[in-house]
Amino acid sequence: MSNQMTYQEALNWASSCINGKNVDQNAPMYVLLMSHDWSTTDWLMHRREIMSNGEVTFFKQAIERILNHEPAQYIVGKAPFYGRNFKVNENVLVPESETEEMIDWVLQMFKSGTKLNVLDIGTGSGVIGITLKLERPNWQVTASDISLDALSVARWNAQHLQAAVHFIESDLFEQIEANHQFDLIISNPPYIGTDEIKMMDEAVIMYEPHIALFAEHQGLAIYDEIAPQLYQYLTRDGVFVAETGYRQENSVESIFKRSYPQADVVTKHDINDLMRMVMVRNVFNGSDSNAN
Repeated sequence: MSNQMTYQEALNWASSCINGKNVDQNAPMYVLLMSHDWSTTDWLMHRREIMSNGEVTFFKQAIERILNHEPAQYIVGKAPFYGRNFKVNENVLVPESETEEMIDWVLQMFKSGTKLNVLDIGTGSGVIGITLKLERPNWQVTASDISLDALSVARWNAQHLQAAVHFIESDLFEQIEANHQFDLIISNPPYIGTDEIKMMDEAVIMYEPHIALFAEHQGLAIYDEIAPQLYQYLTRDGVFVAETGYRQENSVESIFKRSYPQADVVTKHDINDLMRMVMVRNVFNGSDSNAN
């Protein structure tokens, strides 16, 4: 690769390097666009310009990292989510489109003028809690995570995006005050069983934080812990929403029905018709405390 080339020539070179390799074929374009904060229109305007020597060096190194299966989002240090760019690194997951679908689902549940007290469990980079706060400024949002490194990223994102979110270090509800109740508790918890590793992308296994990916009991352990405690932290009309694995529909329904037989447990499929979300409401139906 020459040190004198246009962005288009650099992209062509990178594409030839990764062609046929088991890596994301769109990663080189992602690096070029995101490292400059370019749209596709910006790309068309700049692609025939000569890259600086520093840019060429960075791009060469980026392609080496891509070939080593490192996610392009970590290479440039940011990822788009719900129309905004968020800082990401190896301490947090790369946000996925399914999580954007969960945001859509929640925003459709509540009218825009409704004031809610919200808890985002396992916030990671903060994309869920921060996005909800920015989309619904009158909501009071608390975001928790067991990882201080993840919380550092989330706090940076909140400050950068000017989102007034309260962050707390907590293992699930451990550090949440017992009398603090929420209208909405939302989570993208670890839900992958270790038996699913063989089906996962190598980039995810090698680089994304396992604490945010894997859970015991075939990926159901976090739901097992959350379910019996919900009644303590939800308001009477409160709602719990979470992402799930696509093979967990019956198991997740059973977990919440076991704790709250009279509750409404609703699952939602993603655009590929795979079950990816669950919603639990009316946990107090039938008694003041349904938890078993």
